[in-house]
Amino acid sequence: LIMTQQATLLFVDDEERVLRSLKFLFKSNYTVHTTTNGHDALEIIRNNTIHVIISDQRMPEMLGVELLHQVKKLSPHTMRLLLTGYSELGSIVSSVNEGEIFRYINKPWDNDDIQRIVHQAARIAVDMFHIPMPPPQTQSEQEELGILIIDDDINTYNTVLEIAEQTYHVAKGTTLDSAINIIKNQNKIAVLISELTIDGEDISLALKMIKQYSPNIVVIVLTKIQESKSLIELVNQGQIFRFLLKPFRKPLLETSIKSAMRHYLATQQQPELLARETVEKTKETENPSLFNKIKKLFS
Repeated sequence: LIMTQQATLLFVDDEERVLRSLKFLFKSNYTVHTTTNGHDALEIIRNNTIHVIISDQRMPEMLGVELLHQVKKLSPHTMRLLLTGYSELGSIVSSVNEGEIFRYINKPWDNDDIQRIVHQAARIAVDMFHIPMPPPQTQSEQEELGILIIDDDINTYNTVLEIAEQTYHVAKGTTLDSAINIIKNQNKIAVLISELTIDGEDISLALKMIKQYSPNIVVIVLTKIQESKSLIELVNQGQIFRFLLKPFRKPLLETSIKSAMRHYLATQQQPELLARETVEKTKETENPSLFNKIKKLFS
């Protein structure tokens, strides 16, 4: 991990013991700040260039999710990681939708894993801090863009049409094969809105692999499934942008689509920002037949 004296980390946890362990692990390669509460963390962010913040979720004065949400507004290029021993679905959903976190790290952590993840985030952040935030794109550029829906629920398709068909091209993939063909043949697919199951089959692996093959596509998951482990994996291996539970509210979906399009346009204008979309590699052992099928479809 040679590099990184130039990178600055901020660890936030209400347990001093945890902070001491993390500081010891990273101090030889990074400049390290630590604090036990979110308010002090925000003050540190205001007064220092912080490349990576790694925050615990459960803290008495301010939850990690709320802290990372504020950090995103205060220092958008700071890479945000959530560290927690709890797997509450609501917290994980908030960390995606409000904090747009880069990785979710479980306690107790593995030293090699956390060093690898933080090193990756730091490398990206050091490059990001040299890039100005892009201005908004024009409406004419947005009109060329497309939304792809993978969902056998017709209500989802009809709602997206109501929201977006005046501005964007809306396509529907009724099967994984057809969806991937649309991605390959229509290079203006900007946003993918997907369920986690199609015809009773779990397609989480497919969403992770789509992000590997097409990192520019912004993924919104819209599902009935409420399973924390799957969502954590979708954060780490699929960099999903928003996670919405069914039954969903139309205004929330509309806001999510607008945010996703802004995100896509920013990365189109400044491709360097796509480094933030880097995902962990999926494993063939998760579902060998589906893995090989998707790999073949993208080849």
